[in-house]
Amino acid sequence: MSLLKRIFGIKEKQAIVNKTDLNTESSKLSGLEKFKSKSLDERMMDIMMLGDTGNPKVFEILEYAIQNDADSSVVMAALKRIHLFKENKELIPFLTSLKKTKNMDSYEPYYSMALSRTGIISLEEFENKINGNN
Repeated sequence: MSLLKRIFGIKEKQAIVNKTDLNTESSKLSGLEKFKSKSLDERMMDIMMLGDTGNPKVFEILEYAIQNDADSSVVMAALKRIHLFKENKELIPFLTSLKKTKNMDSYEPYYSMALSRTGIISLEEFENKINGNN
């Protein structure tokens, strides 16, 4: 990747992240409340753009999306990015508890990918699950 693409790509991505309008510091509504009130397309964009940042403030939104969003594409987009929040002490308990609280089979392979990327299951276990050898 050229230096110019890296420079402009970062600025471009930051501009898109700023457009998601979930900054809670200057708002009476929390970022999560704003997220809940958005359209499907806006929620998808928020999950993709904010989730890719790995910003610890976004974990609550991804957690909410995985547990509660009615659209499966939003849930899968959040599962695809949740591993970027490995530093959050609540991540491992959250991911392991999902199997007990929600039918995660419909979110495969993204759920198993999240488990594998966070070290909850091994790469071999992931491959077995995806290949139907479980």
